[in-house]
Amino acid sequence: MSHPRLMLFVPLMVSLVLIGCAKPFHVRATDYQLSVELDPAEHKLSGRANITFRPIPDRAAPEGEVWVALDLNRDLKVSNIEVQGAELKRFRKTRALYVPKHHEKVDPIYRSHKLYLEAASDEITVTVDYQGTLEQDVASGEKAGEIHNFEVSAHTGPEGTYLSPGGHWYPTPSIEDQDSLDPDLLLAEWSLHVNPIPDYELIASARRVDGDADGQTWHSPHDLTSIVLTGGPLDVWSRQVGDVDVRVHLKRTADAEERAKNEIVAQNYLDHTATYIERYDKLLGPFPYDQYSIIENFFSSGFAFPMLTLFGPVVMHMGDNSFRHGYLDHEMVHSWWGCGVEVDPRDGNWCEALTSYCTNYYGFIEEADMEGARKKRRDQSNFLSRVKPEYDKPVGTYGLKDGAGRGIAYSKGAAVFHMIAREIGQDNFWSACHRVTEQYTGKHATWTTLKDAFEEASGQNLDDFFAQWVNGAGAPMLELKEATFDASSGKLAVVIDQGEKAFSLSVPLHIRYEDGREVEVVVQISESPQTITLAPSGSPIAVELDPDYHVFRKLHKSEIMPTTATTKSAKHMMILVPTGEFPDAYTTVADRFEEPVKKKKDGQLVKSPADDSLTPEKLSGGGILVLGDSVRHPEVQKLLARTVSPVRWIEGGFAIGDQSFTEPNHAVLFTVHHPDSPDDGITVYAGNSETALANAAILGFYANSLLVFEANERTEVIVRKDFESQQRIEVLATN
Repeated sequence: MSHPRLMLFVPLMVSLVLIGCAKPFHVRATDYQLSVELDPAEHKLSGRANITFRPIPDRAAPEGEVWVALDLNRDLKVSNIEVQGAELKRFRKTRALYVPKHHEKVDPIYRSHKLYLEAASDEITVTVDYQGTLEQDVASGEKAGEIHNFEVSAHTGPEGTYLSPGGHWYPTPSIEDQDSLDPDLLLAEWSLHVNPIPDYELIASARRVDGDADGQTWHSPHDLTSIVLTGGPLDVWSRQVGDVDVRVHLKRTADAEERAKNEIVAQNYLDHTATYIERYDKLLGPFPYDQYSIIENFFSSGFAFPMLTLFGPVVMHMGDNSFRHGYLDHEMVHSWWGCGVEVDPRDGNWCEALTSYCTNYYGFIEEADMEGARKKRRDQSNFLSRVKPEYDKPVGTYGLKDGAGRGIAYSKGAAVFHMIAREIGQDNFWSACHRVTEQYTGKHATWTTLKDAFEEASGQNLDDFFAQWVNGAGAPMLELKEATFDASSGKLAVVIDQGEKAFSLSVPLHIRYEDGREVEVVVQISESPQTITLAPSGSPIAVELDPDYHVFRKLHKSEIMPTTATTKSAKHMMILVPTGEFPDAYTTVADRFEEPVKKKKDGQLVKSPADDSLTPEKLSGGGILVLGDSVRHPEVQKLLARTVSPVRWIEGGFAIGDQSFTEPNHAVLFTVHHPDSPDDGITVYAGNSETALANAAILGFYANSLLVFEANERTEVIVRKDFESQQRIEVLATN
């Protein structure tokens, strides 16, 4: 999921630069009062913005003529400008002066308007009247399987309204030297009033003021960098959860049956919201707001803003899957991290990592699902193990120019916070989070802010930890080299290798004994290779290296759990298609697997029917995609028999263990390591009918080794399996 406010930097400050020999004068925007009228049927917006500016402390006052640049969506036209506290000499429309680095598009969707002023006082209020048409091609940004459509930023229509800061739907003061500014100076008070629209519900990222007969008004709950307006033809369900007024907004329907279904969806969201508020109140501090809205958007999204969350229709109506960790809980926790406590743009974006730890990972711990938590830790290491070296950047650089990508932020970032919690203690970790919530809500925070809070809560110095895991790239690649037990001395010597780069680590080892016991010991290593000497309580027979993945690390190819990504990463690929005609879904899957191979400079692709020309030599290496009945070819069967695949191909379908899947709506997807080239994968996708292949376009989004699909009204996963390979070494006993 995403927190789009952090992708946009909407400055609330402006540089007033004297023309000619005049000195520059810097002021900051401290108050926004917006009044807007929408006509969704015509995609029209008209508005008035009153913006108050005051001088930045310790800056010189202006003399002579100065100018102010205000940015506005290029489809909105200014009809009138008035200024109080200065004399407006003239204004003109010009091009955008620069593109702030956090804006969504390099080609700005706004135009600048220069206001030339004289006799500027210590408080300037600029009033801008503007109007125009805001209509975007929403469908063009929709992609199969993608949760986020970032193409939409300023649209109002009968189906819905989404006006984000990046859409410049209100005048935005320009600023040229934003990196040098204290971002808390970029915060302002906000007030928004919108005229009523019949049968149309609007929600803003601010506190709703009730009892307004002339429309709807919102005020910022604390100083904010920007404001969002969204909504559409929506029905509303509400519940009071402690001090929080929670509302769920779903697309309006006149159909009684659909309305009944929506009632169930809404109540389910209200139930889970109540659970999450109670859960994270205890862990992070009181929920930052007294109002919270969950809104069904009219395009794909999983966006968090102050006091609201936007979900696309697919995510909103996924049933129990809507409440998997990383969906609603993730967006709600952005109320603390990212919305309540904002990210200092001069530093990396820490909030996606911390939010992912609190929800995508720690949600399993809260629900006592230790196996789910372990799988999440495993998947985090699996992810990094596939990242190309050029993209393996420090997690602390996410959000900065040329910094780490989203995967590093979400996966490695969550793993880093898990290791911090193990280092300082879980109670100290949550105590630090409380402290940050209390001291920084309505302000900006950095990685250093978090480090200071963790150190204060624990009394530990974390300089080396942050240098290694936050500001440093990569991760260790651990290998058990040998384990020797000297019976005469009772000492167990274990050799661990990290390769070329040695990290300072606390590594759990599981020691297995002859009597069946398994004991965990945590060893400290900082060299490569390093011999650890232990005094076991008995005769050890085997040692396992961190089987629960508490240490974030890169895995050897043979350790990486095979998924479709394993096959797609191959330089050479063979795609086997059924002979004769076959469903379009198989073509869709083949196209998805072809794309990464074609992008490789030395990639080789072979696409062939599984016929008599297929030989063992052709299947001897590289990635292999097997589609449909191609899997039944004798040579394919021989190859799969040498892998860990548990699937048997029977008349009318397939079987796994003692369970048969012969219904027309059953399909299976699995990936195994190629037995002759373990770096490569063999992926099989086969359905018992075309009906069973409904999820063909989004197979790459599944992170398991094997899945069985059942297609009814919607396609469900009814079986999941993962093929793991643990590092285990037998103990050599000596006298």
